[in-house]
Amino acid sequence: MVVSLKANKKRVIAFLVLAAVVVGACIFLRMDGQQEPQEPQEVVGETNEERVAFLESFGWQVEAQAAETREVMIPAEFNDVYTAYNAMQQAQGFDLLPYAGQVCTQYKYKINNYPDKTEVYATLLVYGRIVIGGDVACAEVDGFMHGFASDSARYGETTVNTTKSPASSAPIESAPAQSTAAESIPAEPVQEEGAAESTTGDLWPEEAYPTD
Repeated sequence: MVVSLKANKKRVIAFLVLAAVVVGACIFLRMDGQQEPQEPQEVVGETNEERVAFLESFGWQVEAQAAETREVMIPAEFNDVYTAYNAMQQAQGFDLLPYAGQVCTQYKYKINNYPDKTEVYATLLVYGRIVIGGDVACAEVDGFMHGFASDSARYGETTVNTTKSPASSAPIESAPAQSTAAESIPAEPVQEEGAAESTTGDLWPEEAYPTD
């Protein structure tokens, strides 16, 4: 029996090449699987153009400039109003709990194309240069409040989850509750030094806290 060394050498080389390709593919797939997950995209609202563009992404036609701008403080401890409001924020991917006790800027824009309503405003909370929450609310007597999207959760229709991380979790739905009208988000205006603190109950902030 005659064995061809040349043929065997070709087979060995071919086998080594195939093995190198398989090992390389395995290493590549393993490295690709070990990549760190991407951080959630931040919503930038530093400039007026960025804030308007953000609201327009939900289909709203808003005034070119904010109707009202002021500094507000997220309460260090949430009462029932703020807890319910934050549940609505969590339902749309935000969370105010990490900003408890911090001062942020509130921008209010008038919406001109809300169906069958005229006094509707979109409110944005901006901390530094990042949008951390907000709402769309009707200032009429039979008004409403919901998240930025027209079909998002309304105030009082979600239950809060205190263990959620910002802008990363799905909402926990509960049975719909009666909506409460509001002129603005539940954020406490920053008071001037020496100003008297409010002693009223759990009213809406526009009613409970002095703004002058």
